[in-house]
Amino acid sequence: MENKKIKIAIDYLKRKQLFWYIMDKIAIFYPSFLFKKIPRENIVEPTNFCNLRCPVCPTSFAMKRERGFMSLGLFKNIIDEFKNIKNKPKILMNFAGEPLLNKDIDKFVKYASENGHETFISTNCTVLDKELSEKLIKAGLSSIHLCIDGITKESHEAYRVGSKFEVVKENIEIFLENKRKLNGKTFVSIQVLLTSFSENEIEKIKEWAEKIGADNINFKSLSLGSHTSEERKNEYKYLLPKKREYRRKISDINKTLCTAVLNTAVIYWNGDLGLCCIDYNNVVKMPNIKEKSFLKIYLSKEIIKKRKAGFRKKFILCKKCPLSNADFMGINVNFSKK
Repeated sequence: MENKKIKIAIDYLKRKQLFWYIMDKIAIFYPSFLFKKIPRENIVEPTNFCNLRCPVCPTSFAMKRERGFMSLGLFKNIIDEFKNIKNKPKILMNFAGEPLLNKDIDKFVKYASENGHETFISTNCTVLDKELSEKLIKAGLSSIHLCIDGITKESHEAYRVGSKFEVVKENIEIFLENKRKLNGKTFVSIQVLLTSFSENEIEKIKEWAEKIGADNINFKSLSLGSHTSEERKNEYKYLLPKKREYRRKISDINKTLCTAVLNTAVIYWNGDLGLCCIDYNNVVKMPNIKEKSFLKIYLSKEIIKKRKAGFRKKFILCKKCPLSNADFMGINVNFSKK
């Protein structure tokens, strides 16, 4: 009961600017040794190529980084660093591109799973055919987000430019059918972007997702992006849901701290280390892990200094971040399994 009261009090304080002002001042003295720990999650980018052209995704129109694919050798080197570590980070195989375009993606999953890591992929499902589904499930994939942005051709293809609704829907159904046949343990979440086209399809999408055996459905709020010009935002604002309760809500409170850099590491396809999941263009320049190894660089004084600055949101990209400043990210629906 006391813990519940404390949580309620903290939640209340977090809605007040004074709380965040005080926390920012305290964070100046946040000791460096608290940053010297293994991350809970490693975001590993299999590729920053994508086969779609979604209108407000930075991969489509704003990314200046060189494009490429992570090699299986580099991926194995990352995993090998944790072989003698008990609490291994979860490996999230996604970032700027479509991870299934990497021809070795099932080998990535298999190697990480065999070495004791939880594994996760988020995919647009365009190339997720029967064969690849079987490979990923057999490789021991822990969880996956299967993305479809509506239950009709019009709603899905309004945002997923270059995608075919019928193919994506069938691929999702094939994946879940294969999971049943193989008695797979992969946790399957259907992810739907809430747009003006899909907001009235929520109940139909829930019925379909439960019927085909999904574990969960995530209705994700649409962000027009911190990277997007005002001209582009105006061009595509018609995609925002008409119902305001489904729109992403950015807090009017200046949240002065971000814990993402405490718990999560980002490794781009070529081995460059990234600050966080919003730094799609590697604005905060950090070393390449091929030089010394991931852990030596991640736990070095140079990188801890940058991560501390990210913790206090001192970079320009932190100020406009649509994630750490959001009050509403979407709706999760869990399906009970009998």
